[in-house]
Amino acid sequence: VYLHQGVSYEVERLDLEDGCALVRKSAPEWSTHARDITSLSVVAVEERLDLGPVSLCLGTVDVTNQVVSYQRRRIATGEVIDTRPLDLPPRELRTVAVWYTVSPDALDAAGLLPDQVPGALHAAEHAAIGLLPLVATCDRWDIGGLSTALHPDTELPTVFVYDGHPGGAGIAERAFAVAREWLGAT
Repeated sequence: VYLHQGVSYEVERLDLEDGCALVRKSAPEWSTHARDITSLSVVAVEERLDLGPVSLCLGTVDVTNQVVSYQRRRIATGEVIDTRPLDLPPRELRTVAVWYTVSPDALDAAGLLPDQVPGALHAAEHAAIGLLPLVATCDRWDIGGLSTALHPDTELPTVFVYDGHPGGAGIAERAFAVAREWLGAT
């Protein structure tokens, strides 16, 4: 279900080859929420600041995102009705990202238990994405993010924020330049 200018539309057919969706006006008692899988690999580190237990980096990344299913939820209650699988191709994006790693010792010293680390990093990721438009000329939807308790390229707990545009749009560079203000606010 897509909402456009206050009107709900339900997808009846999706033509991936032509990039076209056939929709019809609909007012279901449920909404849909995409479920996706995102992976990110570091291609190159352009700049790096080592700040003790935290390192801040700027560089090129490859982001792969694939929508694998969607949930139908009752509008009135948010109750999940069901989850329906989708067979959509992955989307790949080479772009620019800013990221920071945190040593496990620093997380431990902050009082985080190992099972709390993924949620804490995810919360920090969303806060960083939400606050970046305050210090960079961008919209929240111009950027994406990923957080992980152990990233295979950094081998550390890592929070990434990346430009949602092929090749980047200068947002990650701005974030790196004003990182003290941005991450301080975060």
